[in-house]
Amino acid sequence: MANSEDPWDHGAPGPDARPSSEDVPVPGVRGLEHTADVGLEVEAPDLPELFRRAALGTIWLVLEREVGEGDGEVRTLEMTEEDLPSLLRSWLRTLLFWQEADGFSVAEATLSFTPVPKGSSPHGHAVGLRARVEGRMDPGPWVREIKGVTLHGLEAEKREDGWYGRVIFDV
Repeated sequence: MANSEDPWDHGAPGPDARPSSEDVPVPGVRGLEHTADVGLEVEAPDLPELFRRAALGTIWLVLEREVGEGDGEVRTLEMTEEDLPSLLRSWLRTLLFWQEADGFSVAEATLSFTPVPKGSSPHGHAVGLRARVEGRMDPGPWVREIKGVTLHGLEAEKREDGWYGRVIFDV
């Protein structure tokens, strides 16, 4: 039923309407439209949940649906970066590589973080990530191809009310 107060509201979308990248159904994740790119803003109570939600939101942007049925697979990952924004970018780049190269779509992730001892990094500090990633082989169809995770506007930080992340993808 159309809203009589809004002359542009013609009721519910038709059966061929696709969801917007802003309609990410992951708690704490909001899609961003950014000129010719797409992005995510993520809020979470802790750092592992921030990275988990970012992963699920990223895969949603590729598929715009739940990960399909199929044989489950578990992958593990360890990486180290100089700071949290760089680590978030590397994490998402790896997941997108798995998606593109293998059709492996992330369905769940369990993560832990460790500080890397001074001397292991030229800047005197770094952060390590260990992840157990559950997913399914999902050959498609995919709604969009994400070419890269940009440095533009990249954020991952602790705030008063929890953790916040922002990432823009080149599509």
